[in-house]
Amino acid sequence: MENIYPSEVSAGVMSRTTLVLVFMLIVGPFGMLIPAASGQFLPDITIECVGNVEVDVSPGSSRTAITSCELENNSGWEEEVSLDIDSEDLDTTGPESVTIEAGETLTISITISAGQNLEAGDYLVNVSAEVTSVGGIIPALGLASDTDEIGVTIAEFTNCDHTVGQGGGTLEAGQIISFSISISCNSNTDSTTKYSARLVDKSGSSAWPSGFDDQSPQCDVLIPDGGTSANCQFQILTPSNLDSTWEGCVVVLENGASVPKSCPSSNVIDVKIEPKSIGIGTIDLTGNDSIFGEYSDEAPIIIGGVAVVLVLAIIGITVSRRRRRLLDD
Repeated sequence: MENIYPSEVSAGVMSRTTLVLVFMLIVGPFGMLIPAASGQFLPDITIECVGNVEVDVSPGSSRTAITSCELENNSGWEEEVSLDIDSEDLDTTGPESVTIEAGETLTISITISAGQNLEAGDYLVNVSAEVTSVGGIIPALGLASDTDEIGVTIAEFTNCDHTVGQGGGTLEAGQIISFSISISCNSNTDSTTKYSARLVDKSGSSAWPSGFDDQSPQCDVLIPDGGTSANCQFQILTPSNLDSTWEGCVVVLENGASVPKSCPSSNVIDVKIEPKSIGIGTIDLTGNDSIFGEYSDEAPIIIGGVAVVLVLAIIGITVSRRRRRLLDD
């Protein structure tokens, strides 16, 4: 059959046909994504995280906290969403990607961890969500994304331990109980603490006994961020007029600690304060080391008895001498 159309017209028709076919090949797959109803074709994602969490980094704690974020797919199609969880100072763990059905929400958990030496204060965790595919196809009209922040508070802590040095033992009334302590502190903030000595009677009484004078200098410890170590001296003057033995212990307490009802088994100063001994020259008449030995408690009676005997003996000698003089006269 003879071609009745000019070659120029035929070429123009073929060119338009080619353009239409190319356009259909490009947008055809996305035409399948358009809902029958007037749904949204463009990818969409929103993210909302819990506002603030606190992490305890003190010794013995887990130094972790678990929080959550909610992702919402507002498009009309299933979406693949990639997640990026980042912080400059904290370690974070969470899913790297999730799949969210059309019109659905999904909650994800995020674990936040901190080092023990992290300074107390407020920090941020950034969470980003980005749509990577819609209905299994990478969208050609641009990717949707959203971000949110999680505020993280690192709680303050100060933790101190102390060790009591040597001292105490059996002392005589009027002597000084002297000893020292060494202190070691960990802290993630600048802080202060103080220590004081307390006396505990062996009977369990923690009331400060009459006559004992605490002459110790103040034991105040300045603790910088990161911790420190220190030493303190303690001196307690015992009463010189003690009339009976006092036995118990000295405990050192950090500010705010409660006084024990009995002497602990360790980290204390055990003391026994005895009344002053009575002696003649270098001879000790009272006390455990006196000439009366285990009868030292009865020393006053014995001494009194001896004194009476001596007085009577002196009187007897005096009377005898006078009688002799009378007889001689």
